[in-house]
Amino acid sequence: MNKEKILTIHNHKNFSGAARSLGEFIRSLEKKMEFIVICPRGSSSKYFKSLNIKVYETSLIPRFNHFELGYYKGLRWFLILRELIAYINFFFFLIKLKSNIGKVKRFHLNEFELIINSPLLKFFFDCKISSHLRCPLEIRQGKLRYNLIKKICKKYIDLIIAIDHDCFKTTPIRKITKVVYNGIIEKNLKIRKISNKKITFGFVGNFIERKGIYLILELFKKLQKEKKIQLLCVGKRKQSFNILNVFKYERNFDNFFKKNHIDKCKNIEIHPIKYDLSSFYSKIDIILFPSYMNAVGRPVIEAALSKKPAIIALKNYNNDTARKGNCLVFEPGNIYSLEKKLQYFIKNRSKIKKYGKSAFRFATKNFDIKKNSMKFFNLIRK
Repeated sequence: MNKEKILTIHNHKNFSGAARSLGEFIRSLEKKMEFIVICPRGSSSKYFKSLNIKVYETSLIPRFNHFELGYYKGLRWFLILRELIAYINFFFFLIKLKSNIGKVKRFHLNEFELIINSPLLKFFFDCKISSHLRCPLEIRQGKLRYNLIKKICKKYIDLIIAIDHDCFKTTPIRKITKVVYNGIIEKNLKIRKISNKKITFGFVGNFIERKGIYLILELFKKLQKEKKIQLLCVGKRKQSFNILNVFKYERNFDNFFKKNHIDKCKNIEIHPIKYDLSSFYSKIDIILFPSYMNAVGRPVIEAALSKKPAIIALKNYNNDTARKGNCLVFEPGNIYSLEKKLQYFIKNRSKIKKYGKSAFRFATKNFDIKKNSMKFFNLIRK
C-alpha cells in the first residue's frame, strides 16, 4: 500500500530545536507517511538528509515574522526586502517542484511565519495547508499585521498546531488550533550519572542575541568569584550573512567573546554544536533557557527527561511546559532576576534533585514521542 505523501516546509537553514522536533516526528511516523522536506540549504537540510528524508533544497524561503520577539519594527523592517526577493525566488522554485512532485494533498509548515507562502502553495497545488505555531505571536502591537495573518489563515489554513498553551493563547483562529506537544526520542538521551562538586549550569543553542547567550555569559563573568558554580555552553558560534548584520543589529559573538575576555573566565566552558548532547546533559545539573522569545524551547524538555530542572526566561509559569515545582522562571532579559534564580539553587542544592524528578515525571507523561506523533498524524491526515 502506498503511503500518503506530505510535503513539509522548514523555515531556517541553520539547525535548531524546531528542525530536530520535526525530524523526530517524521522518524516516528516513517512507516505511516512519506514526508518530503523543503528547506533552505544549510545545516538543517543536512540534518534531514541524515535521517534519510527526501529533501528539496532552495536558497531562500519567504517568511513573515510577527512573533512577540522579532516582529517588524525599527531596522527590522529592512528584512521585508529579503522577503520580497525570497518570494520571487520561491515562486520559480515551486514551478520546478510542481513538475517533479505532481499532485500534493497537504503541505505542512514547520513554523507559523511561513504562512505568507500559503497563496503560492494553493495556486500551484490546490492542497490543504497546516502550520505549526512554535512561539507566541505579538497580539498587542501591529494590529493590522495580526489581522492580515488572521485573514490568510481563514482563507488558506485548515489546521494550526500549537506546541503549548502559551502559543495557543495567541493563535489567530482558535477553532482550527490544536495543542500537540513536541515529542522526544528518549533513546537519543543516554544519560550517565555524574556527581559534580560544583553546580553545573548548561546552555545549548545558537550563539545569537535572542537566545540569551550574552546575558548568561555576562552573569557568569560577574560571578567568577562564586566557587560553587560553573557554566557549560554548547552551540554554533559563527552566523552566516544576515541583512541585519549590515546595520550592526545582530551582535557578533566572536567580538563579544574577545572584548569581554570570556576565555579567561575559568567558570565558563564553550563547545561547538557537534559536542555530544548525551554527554552535555550528563554533565549539567540545571539547564538555562534565557531566550527573549518568551517561549519554552526543546532543551527544557530534553533536560526534564534527563531529570534536570530548568531556569527559563518566561513572563509567567504555565501548566504544561513551565510548571511550578519543575523549574524557575525569570523575566526575559533581566540579568538580576536570572541571578536571583541561580542563587536559589546555589543556596538550596537539594531542590535541584527534587525539581528534576518532578520535571521528569511530567515530561514522560506529556512529551512521549509515540503518543504525540500519532496525535499529529491523525490531525494532518484529515
